[in-house]
Parts: sequence; structure tokens; C-alpha cells
Amino acid sequence: MAGPPVAAALFAWLHLIAAGLAAGLLLSEYWLCRRIPDRLQVRLLGTVDLGYYLALIGSLATGLARVLYFGQDTAYYLANRLFWLKIALFVAIGLIAVFPTLQFIRWSREARTAPTFAPLTRELERVRGSIALQMGLMLLLPLVSVLLARGWGLQLSHP
Repeated sequence: MAGPPVAAALFAWLHLIAAGLAAGLLLSEYWLCRRIPDRLQVRLLGTVDLGYYLALIGSLATGLARVLYFGQDTAYYLANRLFWLKIALFVAIGLIAVFPTLQFIRWSREARTAPTFAPLTRELERVRGSIALQMGLMLLLPLVSVLLARGWGLQLSHP
């Protein structure tokens, strides 16, 4: 059941803001990894990564609120294949994000303890590849969202 129109619009706006923040922070991570990070950049990567996760959580929370309270009837979403594709993309992005986060944590520990800190080039390339994959998947989310909002993906029942 759809909630009050103002609340529905507010949650739609918050959902878009959270998704935009997540995309911007992910792009920042990619940019920070354009060359071998120094100690300061490793700390900044950790901070940006935390913000990225918080933005993803915000996007998930506002999206769930829209599904449960402020969007179409919940059955509409549950019966829509594109909704499940959107969820699958979101989960894939979240799972892929674990690798860079663990690497940032390792780099941070190493940067605090090693007098000369320099991550391996292959580690940096893997992190950049993982971030690029997340960005590519994240680009699909708005397309799926637009199609979902226009009624695509609904399973047709045949008599």
C-alpha cells in the first residue's frame, strides 16, 4: 500500500541521493587508486570506503521502505523479474565490494607499521578492476529501475 504522497516522494528522493552518493564515492575510490597510494591516500581510501558502505546501506534502507510502504503494492515488486534483477545486481555489487575493503584494511595496517609503505602493483590493479566491475554493474541499476517503474518485467499469466 502506498504511503502519503509527500512521504513517498521524500523516500524516492532519499533513495536517489543515497545511490548517487554511493556512485560518487565509488568513483572517488577508483580515482584514489589511479596510482600507488601513499599513507595519506590509504587512510582516505578507508574513509571513502566507509562512506560508500553507508551510502549503500542508505540506498538499501530507503529502497526497502519504498517497496514496503511508499511504492507500488509489495506484490507488484515481488512478482517482477526486474525487481529481482535489481536485487541481484545490488547483492553482486556488495559482495564484490568486500575485496577492496579487505585490501584497504591490509594496506592501512601495513602503512601504520612499515617504515616504507608501498602496495604491490598487482594488488592495486586487482582493486581497480574490482571497483571498475562495481561501477559497471552500478550503471545497470538505473536502467533496471526505470524499466521496473514503467511496468516491465511483470510475469504475464496465461489462462
